[in-house]
Amino acid sequence: MDDVQNMEEQTMEQQILPEDNEKEDKAVKKSPKKTRSKNKGMGIKAKLVMLAVVPVIVTMMVIVLFARSSMIDGMQEEAIDGLVLLCEGVKGSYEFMEGDFSLGEDGCIYKGDENISPSEDALDGYTDGSDADLTLCWGKTRMVTSLKNADGSRPVGTDIDDNVWATMQKGEVYRTSDIRIMDKDYYAVYIPLTNADGTLVGAMFAGRPSEDITAYINTKVSHLILIAIFVLLICLVTGYLIASGIAKATVATGRALLEVADGKLNVDVDHCVLRRGDELGQMGNALETLIQKLRTIVGDLKQSSDTLYNSGNSLDEMAGQSSAAADEISRAVEDISKGAVSQAEEIETASQEIATMGEVIESIVHNVGSLTNTSQNMTAAGDASTLTMQQLSESNDRTTAAIARIGEQIRMTNASIEKIGAAATLITSIADQTSLLSLNASIESARAGEAGRGFAVVAGEIQKLAVQSDEAAAEIQQIIDTLLAESEQTMAVMQEAEGLVAEQQQKLNDTKLRFNEVSDGISVSREGTSVIRGNASSCDHARAQVVDVISNLSAISQENAASAEETTASMEELNATINMLAEAASNLKVLSEQLNEEMNFFQM
Repeated sequence: MDDVQNMEEQTMEQQILPEDNEKEDKAVKKSPKKTRSKNKGMGIKAKLVMLAVVPVIVTMMVIVLFARSSMIDGMQEEAIDGLVLLCEGVKGSYEFMEGDFSLGEDGCIYKGDENISPSEDALDGYTDGSDADLTLCWGKTRMVTSLKNADGSRPVGTDIDDNVWATMQKGEVYRTSDIRIMDKDYYAVYIPLTNADGTLVGAMFAGRPSEDITAYINTKVSHLILIAIFVLLICLVTGYLIASGIAKATVATGRALLEVADGKLNVDVDHCVLRRGDELGQMGNALETLIQKLRTIVGDLKQSSDTLYNSGNSLDEMAGQSSAAADEISRAVEDISKGAVSQAEEIETASQEIATMGEVIESIVHNVGSLTNTSQNMTAAGDASTLTMQQLSESNDRTTAAIARIGEQIRMTNASIEKIGAAATLITSIADQTSLLSLNASIESARAGEAGRGFAVVAGEIQKLAVQSDEAAAEIQQIIDTLLAESEQTMAVMQEAEGLVAEQQQKLNDTKLRFNEVSDGISVSREGTSVIRGNASSCDHARAQVVDVISNLSAISQENAASAEETTASMEELNATINMLAEAASNLKVLSEQLNEEMNFFQM
């Protein structure tokens, strides 16, 4: 009873809130369009092109910067090493001469007796074909140099930097890539000039303007930049072509997913997507398989929905028929109850008549003289008793026929209940299949990702309908079990009533025989007083037996009346149960209609 009450409350809630459910359904159906309107921004083609180009740009920038830095470091090291070799070569040419370095009176530098201070033209000969310059210093003063100012003059007689001279005094080679000489930046090398005893006498300078190396490096970097731009253009074109193909396939797949989200299962995935051999092609084929499976699932769901709807209608009709049959049984039981009451009254009347007949028999015993009058009275009483017995027999026949009709109606009710049970089993099976299909739809929508959320909501609603159908089927099955139990009790009561009526019929037949004997006795009494006197005691004994029989019939009639009242109460409960079953069938029909409306969302 609690389950039935819960089902009624759920039904009332569904009836009270239909507008809210419709609003929810409309919101669910409109959600894909809202999602599409909000997804505005950079397209996938632009993102893929950026994904291809940006790493190339960053990589090329890193390569150019690294190449420039490496080139600068390499060129500096190579230039300085070349200047060192140049200085060592010039210095090595002096080492073949004997003697020490000295400064002559003519201002020339000698190595032993040989003048090693060549003319400026001779010094320029060492640097012909290169952009290097040489300088020979005595002490820290430039004596001979190939360096030239802007006006063509040479900085002879000028001193080198104090830091350079301090390094020379230490006997070390001075290397630098950043020294300014005559307002120009140089790569420079200073090598100390020493005598055999290690005395520092001067320095040898070799240098190259850094602007030449910088120009060379910039030229090479420009070439790298041009190569990078060319590679970038190739990557851009290639990335654009690949991104266009991916974007086209992605847009086609997304369009198909949106159509599926709108409930259109008659959409086909673009062949350009299906022909692809990459992951997008696999995704397109998976989507095509998903759409085909969804078509099959939704088709089966629609067939199940139609079957559920037809079953709901059939169950509603059977519930109506059962209710009508229960009403007819209730009326028949009411007639039986009235007949039992009437039978009890008639038996009471017969008992009174038998008492009167006993008094008459006693009068016969005590007063034989008034035999004729008494015989006439007995004849009248016997006729009345015969008529009463006939009426009682007819009433008993009517009772038997009514009980037979009740038994037939109960058998018909059992047959209807069995049909309802079969329908409830079918509903349970359909609910289980619907739940399984909803689970499969949820799994497939989860695989579809974000685009499948709309269908996941529909799958959730289908799952709820399946659970409600299952609960309704369980409640119907419980009601059917209750009906079967009460029907079996009613059948037992009917069988007991049939036995009592059969026993009552037997006793009525016995009573008829006794009345026949009384009639025979009355006839014999008319023939002679002696016979009446002889049989008076027998009549008195027969009277006592008839009184006992009538008493038994009275008790049986009272029991029949009580049984009829109990049957009436049971039929009232059965009628109420059938009404509840009819209401449950109506609710099932409403649920099947709602499921049909939900399934109409899909377009096959």
